[in-house]
Amino acid sequence: MGDFTRGAPATLTRVGAERLRDILREHEAHLAGKPDAKPAILAFTDLSDADLTGVNLTLADLTGARLHRARLDGARLSMSKCGGSDFRNATLDGADLRWADLRGACLRAAGLNDANLAESNGAEALTPTYDGEGNINSDSIRRAIDLSGASAQRADLSGAQLARAFALHADFADANLGDSNLSGADLRKAQLMSARLENADLKASDFSGANLAGASMSGASITGANFAGADLRGAIVDEAARSLPELAAAIFAAASRHAPEDLDEVLRQHEIWVRTEGQDGIRADLSDFDFTGRDLRGVNLMGALLERACLVRTVLTNANLALARLNFADLREADLGRANLRGASFARATLDGADLSGANLSAIRDDGQNARTARTNLGAAKLKKALLVTANLDGASLVGADLREADLREAVLTGADLTDGRFEGANLLGAQLTGARIDRARDLLLPN
Repeated sequence: MGDFTRGAPATLTRVGAERLRDILREHEAHLAGKPDAKPAILAFTDLSDADLTGVNLTLADLTGARLHRARLDGARLSMSKCGGSDFRNATLDGADLRWADLRGACLRAAGLNDANLAESNGAEALTPTYDGEGNINSDSIRRAIDLSGASAQRADLSGAQLARAFALHADFADANLGDSNLSGADLRKAQLMSARLENADLKASDFSGANLAGASMSGASITGANFAGADLRGAIVDEAARSLPELAAAIFAAASRHAPEDLDEVLRQHEIWVRTEGQDGIRADLSDFDFTGRDLRGVNLMGALLERACLVRTVLTNANLALARLNFADLREADLGRANLRGASFARATLDGADLSGANLSAIRDDGQNARTARTNLGAAKLKKALLVTANLDGASLVGADLREADLREAVLTGADLTDGRFEGANLLGAQLTGARIDRARDLLLPN
């Protein structure tokens, strides 16, 4: 456990704006290898309300610093020393905090949306406390990182050390917490909708009342955890874990309204409904249905309801799923090659490893008087390692989608919205991006 009380001064040092600019300028020179340039030593300083937007504080020492309400959006703080520092109400949206030392740090009500905290260390530490005037108190606090009330939507916390973290009411919607250590953490009433928690250590953690709808928890360790009242509707949970006492009081989706033996009749009635444009037959509502491994190639489920459905390894080649609703559905390793997916909604669906080669996900445009457009919605969808070779995504919405290591060779992305999408390791060779919205798309390497 870290101890940041040793050597802590009696009073925080105030740093004026001009002096701060000099320190930052010299730190930049130090990082560039300029001889005699000094690194930024800002330990136990009061930088409250400072504007540090976009500054480079890589490897800087901010131990015990006070940064109340400071603006650090887009700042680079990788490998920085922030043990015992106080960032409450600060904004760090899009900041780089990889490998940062955040032991005992306070990020209460901080903005961390789209921030990168991968492999950061937020373990317990003994930290000094200071009053409103910056004078040291006689008591010190032993705590892990405090993320209570923080907003960390889409943040990358993969591999982070967050054991015993205090994250009451924190918002980790669509965040990546895979392989992180959250053992003993307090995440009561936290927002973790569609978050990645694969292989995370969740032992003895408290998720009571938390929202984990659509979260991916495969491989997570949950021994001794509390999920009472936690919303796990549409969440991906290992089959063996579902029967554990830790999940006995969690809220899971209701069973599908249809039994497996009813499927053929449901599909037949839906076919009639499509053919008669809703005048006859019955629209298929197969939400929460388990299709795992079924061969449904060429099936017509146009406009069907398939929310939270399990379609793992389902064969849907040449299927018609236009305008279908597949929000929160589990389509890991599904085969959707050459399928018609135009205007369908895959919001927060999981398509990791799915094959969508040659699939049509283009927007449906009405050129009539109303001129309406039905975009295919892949907002916040998980498409890690998905195959999208030659797929047509013209006009599709991929806002916040996870396309890391996806194969998008020769894909059509003209007019697509890629805002906040993640593209690390994605292959876009030959992809068409004319008119695509790419601002804030992360790690997007445009083809030559």
